[in-house]
Amino acid sequence: MAVEIKINPIDFEPDVALGIDLPMIAGAGAAFKLNYMSIDQAVANAKNLILTDRGERIMLPEFGCNLKSILFDPIDELINENLEKIIKDSFDYWLPYIFINNVAVTNNADTNRINILLSISLQDNKLDTRSIEVVVENNT
Repeated sequence: MAVEIKINPIDFEPDVALGIDLPMIAGAGAAFKLNYMSIDQAVANAKNLILTDRGERIMLPEFGCNLKSILFDPIDELINENLEKIIKDSFDYWLPYIFINNVAVTNNADTNRINILLSISLQDNKLDTRSIEVVVENNT
């Protein structure tokens, strides 16, 4: 059985940048490091969504996962399930072109830190996957 793989045609244009990579570190001769592949920009967009709190983005007050508000919640057996649900619901609404293959959430009560490990791919190309590790912590 043949499997059709869809690749964004803009990925074949070597001179067309799709967006800015995270962290925003200047590249050689450029103001910011740019992404030229759809999956690389999807990784940057996923990190941006996870690390943003609701109300933080101007003109998009509902954007973000709001995970910092959960840092000081009591740790029980349901907190990881709740975190996974928040992440999946946010991706379904804000980044529907990203398919989440796997979500692993671990938290440390001593340091008030949430470690999130995601495996993502694009909806049209599930063969090309990327792993993302994001740490959410209270810096205040």
